[in-house]
Amino acid sequence: MKTLKVVAIYGIGLVFCKLVGLALQPYVTSHLGLENYGKLDVLLVLTTLLSLLISLGVIDGLYRFCHDESQPDRLLGQALWQVSLCGFILTGLLLFFSPQLQPLLPGPPPLFAFNCFLLTIFFNAMNAIPLAKLRIDNNAKRFVTIQIIIALVQAGLILYLVRSWDVNGIAMAGLIAQIIGSLLLYPQWPKPNFSINKTLLKYGVVLTISGLLGFISLGAERWAIAHYLGVDAVSPYAIAMQWGVAASLLIEPFSLWWFPKRFRLVNTEEQKQQLANITILACQLCILIAAAVILFGPTFLRFWLEPTFHYSSILIPFIALWLMLKGCCTFLNVGCYYHEHGKGILMINSLSTLLSLFVFIYILPMFDILVLVYCGIGIQALRLVIFYLYSQHHLPLSYPLPSLFLSLALITLICFCQQYQFTFLLFLLTALLCIQVYWPWRHYCHYRNLLRGIQT
Repeated sequence: MKTLKVVAIYGIGLVFCKLVGLALQPYVTSHLGLENYGKLDVLLVLTTLLSLLISLGVIDGLYRFCHDESQPDRLLGQALWQVSLCGFILTGLLLFFSPQLQPLLPGPPPLFAFNCFLLTIFFNAMNAIPLAKLRIDNNAKRFVTIQIIIALVQAGLILYLVRSWDVNGIAMAGLIAQIIGSLLLYPQWPKPNFSINKTLLKYGVVLTISGLLGFISLGAERWAIAHYLGVDAVSPYAIAMQWGVAASLLIEPFSLWWFPKRFRLVNTEEQKQQLANITILACQLCILIAAAVILFGPTFLRFWLEPTFHYSSILIPFIALWLMLKGCCTFLNVGCYYHEHGKGILMINSLSTLLSLFVFIYILPMFDILVLVYCGIGIQALRLVIFYLYSQHHLPLSYPLPSLFLSLALITLICFCQQYQFTFLLFLLTALLCIQVYWPWRHYCHYRNLLRGIQT
């Protein structure tokens, strides 16, 4: 299948799935209110944490080693066994001790919803293996179709259950949707191989630890907000973050296509240059998405939400910058993932985690959420620089950095103009940014040739 067609299929599917959830936001917020919506977000953060623990970095390991494996089905079977074993043990223990654990969460959320989320996380982790197989096989249509069905089922159940069951209804809807997803994915389930792949396990454990550290930097701050400022304070921040993440998902179709392929482009100098140029293009796409959020996000949220949630409109431009830098990190760290041990990722995430914990403990209680976001931007900027330097040490690439620096300068000016309502300059700088990213396509069509050159 042609590259641009694959990217388009992923894009349409993922954007649709995300929009289904976001379209329910006014309905859900009006029924839950600030407090219950904050409790729901506490559970969503828990989902991120436990998904990292259950999956053990297996999905990234599959993308890294599956193409080099002489028996890819065997590797998939080993991955399924590792996730199943870890999931059964962890989920079983958490369900057994849930009456003792649930009161420890900020809020706390209802016990029934807590248990539903635990089971949902388990099924979601299991479903990730056949979904990864679909991506590796370039079966984008099947991948997207299943994701859309799961999203529609969950949305329909939320509409039906939230009015009577509140947070419990949303939790039940997620669990039922994941069970249906497991049934739909049955033909893609690999045959379990009851053995442990040491390379996959070693690679995945390091990435899991790194992911947990990254979760503390961006994820656990919601629990810190709930602890120091109250559950009500989480809701506007969570909504702004959800829309920022939703916008950043516009780059996800490109990532879904690109991440399984990028390690193929390291054998010759010409391929390495392709890798470098496409990486910078990806970073610039992240910057363009952030510019769109800064331009339209505040006005949209004031229109979309009830007045009690309008603080989200103040937060979203800075959250867009935060997530933009995080997205650039994921593209510029290719050299960090090139080696099997992945220890550099662990060290870098450890540093950013320590800085984040300092902010949570000493900065957040004295100031407000906006200062927390400022600090998050600074930490992500530092993380980006370190990732770039470490990646270059292990896999030197000739990146077109002047183009990236110019894009970063323009997005900084765009954010400044938005804060001081310099409307004319805001639109002018956004147009300049679009032209600057588009310019390599003019006549020479540099990036387009690169994409064509690696089509499958």
